[in-house]
Formats: sequence, C-alpha cells, structure tokens
Amino acid sequence: MAERAQILVKGIVQGVGFRPFVFNLAETHELKGFVTNTHDGVLIDVEGSRIQEFIQQLRTTAPPLSQITDLDVTPLPLHGYPDFTIHQSQEQTDGRLFTLVSPDVSLCENCLREMLDPADRRFLYPFINCTNCGPRYSITRSIPYDRPNTTMADFTMCPACKKEYDDPRNRRFHAQPNACPACGPTVEFRVRGSEFGVRNDEALREAITLLRKGGIVAIKGLGGFHLACDASNDRAVRRLRENKRKSNKPFAVMSSSIEDIGRYCEISPEERDLLTSVRRPVVLLQKKAGSNLSEAVSPNNRYVGVMLPYTPLHQLLFSQPIALGSIVTQSHFNALVMTSGNLSEEPIVRDNNEAVKKLSGMVDGFLFHNRDIFMRVDDSVIRIADCRLRIAEQTSKAVSIGSKNSEFRNPQSEISFIRRSRGYAPDPIELHDDGPEVLGCGADLKNTFTLTKGKFAIPSQHIGDMENYETVTFYEECLANLKTVYRADPKVIVHDLHPGYMSTRWAKELGSRVKGQGDENSRPRTPTSELALYGIQHHYAHIGSVMAEHGLDRKVIGVAFDGTGFGIDGNLWGGEFLLADCDGFERVGQIRYVPLPGGDAAIRDPWKTAVSYIAAGNGENTEKILSDIGFTQKYGKQTIDQVLSVARSRELSPLSSGAGRLFDAVSALVGVCDHNTFEGEAAIALESLARTGNDDQYVVELKQESSYTVVDFTATISGIIRDMGRSITREIISTKFHNTIAGIILNVVRKIKLQSGITEVALSGGTFQNLYLLNRTINLLSRDGFQAYTNQKVPCNDAGISLGQAYLVRQRLKRAGVGVRS
Repeated sequence: MAERAQILVKGIVQGVGFRPFVFNLAETHELKGFVTNTHDGVLIDVEGSRIQEFIQQLRTTAPPLSQITDLDVTPLPLHGYPDFTIHQSQEQTDGRLFTLVSPDVSLCENCLREMLDPADRRFLYPFINCTNCGPRYSITRSIPYDRPNTTMADFTMCPACKKEYDDPRNRRFHAQPNACPACGPTVEFRVRGSEFGVRNDEALREAITLLRKGGIVAIKGLGGFHLACDASNDRAVRRLRENKRKSNKPFAVMSSSIEDIGRYCEISPEERDLLTSVRRPVVLLQKKAGSNLSEAVSPNNRYVGVMLPYTPLHQLLFSQPIALGSIVTQSHFNALVMTSGNLSEEPIVRDNNEAVKKLSGMVDGFLFHNRDIFMRVDDSVIRIADCRLRIAEQTSKAVSIGSKNSEFRNPQSEISFIRRSRGYAPDPIELHDDGPEVLGCGADLKNTFTLTKGKFAIPSQHIGDMENYETVTFYEECLANLKTVYRADPKVIVHDLHPGYMSTRWAKELGSRVKGQGDENSRPRTPTSELALYGIQHHYAHIGSVMAEHGLDRKVIGVAFDGTGFGIDGNLWGGEFLLADCDGFERVGQIRYVPLPGGDAAIRDPWKTAVSYIAAGNGENTEKILSDIGFTQKYGKQTIDQVLSVARSRELSPLSSGAGRLFDAVSALVGVCDHNTFEGEAAIALESLARTGNDDQYVVELKQESSYTVVDFTATISGIIRDMGRSITREIISTKFHNTIAGIILNVVRKIKLQSGITEVALSGGTFQNLYLLNRTINLLSRDGFQAYTNQKVPCNDAGISLGQAYLVRQRLKRAGVGVRS
C-alpha cells in the first residue's frame, strides 16, 4: 500500500554525496518524490510502498563521509509525484536552523587510481576530487554548501565536468570542487624572487627537482601553506629549522605510504588505521633506531609527527614523473618535512601574495595554486593512548576516530589530541540536549574558541597563541565564519580569569556594556544588556571540557595538571585537585607552592625552577647541594645567588603549584633539558626517557589540613639527587619520577573519595599529553575502582579550555531557564 513521508535528515549530510545516494536508493525501492538541501539538513519527500525499507537503509548504508545525528519522519497525504528528482538547495531564514559542515577530507582511492591512470582525462591532475573526497570547510564561504558559495565559484565547469556534476548516478554528482585540467585550478612553480613561473606538470617537476637538490619549497595545500624539504637531508632540515623555528620544536613529516613510514617509525595497528583514515592527521609515532631521517626533524624526542598525503598535489610530489613519458615506480622521497608555513606564532599563511611577502626569507621556491583558501586550517596532531585497564566504559562503547563508527575501534586505545584542526574541524561535539547559545573564548596558548548551538558545541580549528594582531584577526575571521555557518548569535561570553590574556581582554572589550558579570561560582542571572560576561577559572574549565565530552553534569573529582593558569588566590595554579560540577568547584588539594624565580624567566630556563625547588626544601644546605650536583659550576655562583635572591621576592617570583613546572625542574636537575626553546620541551624530553617495566617510586609527603591536601615533593627532589649521586641512569630516574606522579594522584584521589564518596575522576590539563603518565594514572585508578574520564574529542591542553568554559556556563543558564528555546 502506497504511503508518503517527509524525512528531515540532520547531521553532516551536505557535500558528502547524500542527495545522489538518496536518489539512487529511492530508485532502488521504486519511490517517487524529491530530495533537497536546506539549512536544517537534507529534506526528503517520498511516496511509495517501500518507505520503511528506504528509511532503514538511509541509516545503515549512508555515504562514508556522512554523519546522521537526527532523522525525523512526518507522515503526509499522498501527493502523486511522477518520479523522483533532486531539487535545488532551499534558502531559509529561520535563525534557529543550521546545517553541520563537513571537514576537509583526504583524496579517496578512486580518485587516486584515476589520477595515476594515463588513460584518464584527469591523469596527474593535482585537484582531482569527487563527492567522497576533497576540500569542504576550507573553501566554504557560506551555506548551503553549493559551488557558488565556495571558492570554486570562479571556475566554470567544462561540458565534461558539468555532465558529471549533473548526473545523480555519477560519483561527482554535485561535487562542488569538481574540475579537470581544462576548466579547473592550476599550479605554478616560481623561484624565490621571480615574478614569473612555470605551470602544471612542469611546475611539479621543478618543485620536485628543487626538493631533491636540498631546497626548501613553500607549498600551498588545502588549508594553508607548508614549508617542505627532504627530511633525510640533514643540511636542508637544519637550514629550515634555522630559517623558521630557531627552536627545537619538532617538524611534521609526510611519506607516501605506510611502508615508507615503517622504515623510520614503529606503527601499531591503531596508528596505521588513524594514519590511513579519511581525516589523515599528523600522528605521533615512536622513532626507529638507525633511520635515515635527519635528527634535526625531531631533536631530543623519541617521537616524530607523521602523516600521509591527503591531497592529490601532495601525492604527486612523491609520484609525479620527473621525465616526460615516464611513470615513477617508487617515491621520490622517503619523507618530506611538512611544517606549517607561517612566521613565528602567526597563523598559517593561506594567500599567494601573503606567502611571497612573509615566507620568501625562508624558502628557495614556491608551489602555488589558484584555488583560494577561504578558511585556513592547520594540520591536526594526535597520539594514541594505550589505556589497557579502562575496560568498563570502552568494551560497551568503542572509540571512533573516523567519520563512521566502524572506521577505527579498539577497546584498549583511544586518541589523544595535541591539536584539533584539519579533518576534524568544524565537527561538532554533541551535548545530548538543547541549550542556550554561549561563546567560550579560550585561553591564550594553543587557543580555540567554542560556540554552542542547539545540542552541539562547535570548537574552532586551532587558532594559535593569542599574542599578536594577526592571530587575533584570524580568531575574529573564524568566529564570524562559524557564527554565520551555524547561525549562532551568543549573548553570553565566557573568558579565563587571567587579566593579562589577550582572549580575556578581547572578551571584556566585547562585553563592556554588561551591567552585571558572573564569576566561576556564581549563579547565572538573566542578562541585563546585550551581552553577558562570565569568568571561569582556568583549571575548572579544563575539568569542564572533560565533563562536556562525556555528558557529565554531576560532581566529579577533577585532577587538572598543567604548567600555568591564573588561580582565584592570585597565584599560578597548575597541580590542582578539585571537586567540581557545573555550578562551581572547590579546590581540595594542590601541589605545594614554590616561587618561580623571575616568573617567565623560570619557564624559559627550567634550571631556575630546579634551584627554587631545592631551596624550598633544604634551607642552609641549598648552596652545598647546588655545588654537589654541578649547578654552581655550570651556571656560576654569582648567577645562582641572583636566582636565589630573586626567588625570595614575591614581586619578582610568583608562587606556582604547576605540575608542568615540576617536570621542568626535574628535567633540568637530571641534565635532560635546562632551557625551553618551545613550550613543554623539557617535560617532553623527560618523558622520552621513561620506560615501562619499573614500578619504583620516590617518597612524597602529603600534608593534610582538615579536608585539604598539599602535596610536597621535597623528598622526591632529594631522592632524585641521591640517585644522581649513585650514578643511577636518567632513564630510571625519569621512570621513577613519572611513577611517583601517577601514584600521588591515586593517593590524593583516594583521600577525596573517603571524604566525598565520589568515584568518578576527570583528568585534564597539558601535563596529561604525557602518555606514560596518562596511561599509568588511568590504570592505577581503574584497578582501584575509579572511573576515569579524559579528553578524547578536544586536546587536554589549553585548546580544550574553550569547550569547558562554554559547557559550564551553558549548563548553568539552562538550569535557570535562560536563553533556552522552547
């Protein structure tokens, strides 16, 4: 019996081949009607006798890049459609409606095969794509995702491409970036300083030749420029480091295949699946000894960030024939350095003219293309965390990395974001139910912002460190874009409490007309002016980000470990134990304060923090100990005396409870790293020495004041110094120190449980990027009956702060009935 239904499919269902999928599925089931894109999703009006089968297969056989979040079915009277058609996208003006935008996705196997087929009309074409692959977010100017609303609007399709685009049975039906050599974007290679270059195949050959000779090339990619050189050419890598970094911060590298990566890195099955997923992030892998990668790629680090080619242009850098008429049978390179093309701490460069202006001093040539990048998107960086004892949650709910749940599952591992950007942004995080629109402004380092809309939180891509005009401009561009795309108009803005953060100053300037403001423990009030402003403490926001990801609205034990965050007592927090829910938090424990001699100076020079830790626990014996461990000889007695004098001044040396600063101090103490050339360098170097198979720990003193715990590491520092005197290896010392931190977390959490009865623990903060520490802590907590939650959808570092800010205030407003649509 014939029936009719109107079906609204919400989620990531535009620009992923959903309409041709619906068209062909309707034909299979002999249904009539139409399908169209709207601002609220894909609207299907269908009638026939097999509608229920059709609806079932909508869910189970949807295109691989789609993500269905809702499927609403409304029965209607029969209409009498003569056939099934695909309608033009509908414009809607209701501000409550919005469509999820697909992230950029990597080159698919079908397009790769065609690109390398000499008989195909797109042979060696560096912009080949279809509905299953290619640029999305980076080229989308507005929604709906149709060609006129993208940066491909400037390219008129030739008859052959238009025929594919209009054919719902074709893989390129409504593939908005669809193009070919006759009508699409082109590449150009230009030597630095030249106004003219060569194009197309010759451009790629010239770029490859320069790279093979040890040159550095700026390459325009999907979301911005990369700076590239041969990763096995030590001279080229060191020159690039000198030109760009002037620090030891690791470079990312790209190889053409898993087999090539396997020559210089260890790869687990989980890491292989992540590397080959459609999102193609940079994955941190453990180096193999004796590889031909330059040590300058990732100095003093056991890991290197690796990715596979994710655009056809990247693929051709490895496989483009360098002689006419030849077909390459092996890659030109084992690996290419592919680091972000930008000046220090500025956003990645996206425009050709901007690249010439800013990058000419770093490179020998440019590989341009003329497809504009609307929204710059840097590469995502991820590690695999191996949490083997966290079975309770994950055996029933496998972790998904890819666009579909079946893409990556392993109950013993999960992803840990270092940077969430290309391939993942602007994927939303589902918050399970509707709530008011809020903007979380984030912190300052590794910044992001987060918008909430309906039942979603939408974190931005990686913005960067908010320390210059260019980054703030990028922040505002990205915010304006996502507000438009998601039709969000937040009336509530949430910021960090640090008065010196650029993000805080930006938020306060925007919300300067607010009559009343909230703080981290205040009850929300109905906004009394256009914008309401809330301050949320840094480490509370870290815990809030974990609560947001896991849908937690109840009280949890929060362990927030990082380097530095502004505390409500005016000191620098970073080793915090909290009892927290969405209404507020109580600080129930901390790492003992120590002065940071000179503030930022101690962060740059961890040995100064080591001096402070030694002085804090040894009094009159400090000078002797510093001499015994070689500090006095290394840094000079006069310098040491100055550091000790500065440490005694509260004006010059703020008090810090930061776990990151403790890791810095130990790293410097044992001679691993005494100067941070980039954030976290000393801690990363210390982690690289830790080894499994040793459960030894150092002594730690817990000082109990009523229900408050202070963790004093004086005995730990003394134990490390004794081990140094006994010539114990740095590997053993590092391992024992890491074990000590994990063990003390367990002990303090146990104490909090005895007082509160709470067994759910949220772990967050940049220190938990340390996978040895994270894995050991989770395993200890799990063995003891605790349920541990961590960040899995946003980084645990400060890039996750904005999600926590937005979620905590959103939940308060929701409870108060403020800004919630009926």
